Amino acid sequence: MTARLVTIGDSLTQGFQHGAIRRTEWAFPAMVARALGAQPFRAPDFRATGSDALLLDLELLLDRLSIDCGTRLDLWEAPKGLLTLQRMMSHIEDYWERGPGTQPSNTGPVHHNLAVWGFEVLDALTLSDAVCASNTPRARDNLIRQLPEHAMYRSARRTFNPAAQRELSELTALGLAQRLAATEGIENLLVGLGANNALGTCATLTMRRSTPADLGRLAHERECNLWQPQHFAAAYAELARQLDAISAERVFLTTVPHVTIAPVTRGVSPGCAPGQELENGYFEYYTRFWIWDRNFAPRRNQHLTRAQAREVDADIDAYNATIREEAARRGWHVIDLCSVLDRLAFRRNEGHPTYPLPVGLVAALRDDPRTRFRVRPDGEVLLDTRFMRIPARAPADTAPSDEWRTAFKGGLFGLDGIHPTTTGYGIIAHEVLSAFQAAGVPGADPLALDWPGIVANDSLLRGPPALLVSLEATLDALFAKLPLDALIEKLGGYGSEAL
Repeated sequence: MTARLVTIGDSLTQGFQHGAIRRTEWAFPAMVARALGAQPFRAPDFRATGSDALLLDLELLLDRLSIDCGTRLDLWEAPKGLLTLQRMMSHIEDYWERGPGTQPSNTGPVHHNLAVWGFEVLDALTLSDAVCASNTPRARDNLIRQLPEHAMYRSARRTFNPAAQRELSELTALGLAQRLAATEGIENLLVGLGANNALGTCATLTMRRSTPADLGRLAHERECNLWQPQHFAAAYAELARQLDAISAERVFLTTVPHVTIAPVTRGVSPGCAPGQELENGYFEYYTRFWIWDRNFAPRRNQHLTRAQAREVDADIDAYNATIREEAARRGWHVIDLCSVLDRLAFRRNEGHPTYPLPVGLVAALRDDPRTRFRVRPDGEVLLDTRFMRIPARAPADTAPSDEWRTAFKGGLFGLDGIHPTTTGYGIIAHEVLSAFQAAGVPGADPLALDWPGIVANDSLLRGPPALLVSLEATLDALFAKLPLDALIEKLGGYGSEAL
């Protein structure tokens, strides 16, 4: 039976959420496959028992801390929080470095979703199960920084060769897709790569540009976190050449979103009057999302400048020009996720996003008892790209929408500030199905998306951890006092990770 959908990409395509990879069944490719009736859609399993998710699920952590601490994690409770964190992280480290996470799984033999978090363009061409295995040293049992070591390579091995079959060990993501094309046939091949060629700048608030030598290095050998457009173009041209050899009926390429929009970096403009913080859509500085405007000082806090943020986005624009050129040259289709995020952006658009939310999403929010308040009587929907925040007490039912919008922030990005919530992934699935429909994919219809199921499975939206009420104190405790800054940096890929 022909595979109706095969995907290659990074964390966005894999379904990463809240700092972990746990629920691949709610990654956007899985949502699209269900809407197409493309079952089975094989994907790797990282859920384990729920608490073992690779790397560290911040939603589960906050849920546990909320049980002990209620709505506020105060300074004197930091030791309790540290103990909870270390127990969780120790369990995760043991599971994936020495326990069941190192054993074969039965989700293959070859997955339809071949995406791996942290992947840059070059990684889809160079990394295989065997390469990752030979470059993953014996793990050490760390007492403090307990995130699994070489976690991206461990994820790639579980994705590329789940049953540890010798004949699959040397195949890259492209090689595995070619094998699927030869054995099953591929109707639609979707490729979403490039974000991690720039994301590390926001994860670390540093800029380290690529050199020509990086084109010949494996992921763990590179230290750059911002690829020069000409180096990106060279890598993407080789990616396109190898994609061209795969006999897929249709190929779809996604553009790279502007990574400076995600709430992983907080835009601040010290000393500016309210309403004057932006200059052509950019703040004066971009710093950690747990540092608030009144506490920010350029000489004390790590940051990117306005000029650097523009530089990162300009490079991404150049990446997207390359993607469009390769697609046009070969008659492929482009799904413009960059434009989607630009229109969804709340702060960059001065509180007035221009993206129209899907009608199915609005209806599902209104029909779910735990989310219906997010659709206001005047039609405004309380979902945006800011970091998630909830009030201790909801405004009165008769309060204006402005008051409700101030009380309930975010909902489209998860707790790592980088990856979408389940609802956010649903919006990507909607855009993919719309592009499929425009390209003539049989049965592709964005109205077939299971929005009630998506909303019902968005646990952050329906039952957010109580600690989000005191967001400032919670983020300060997690990232300034507990050793979780390393998690955010690790999410930027090997170019951002101190090994």
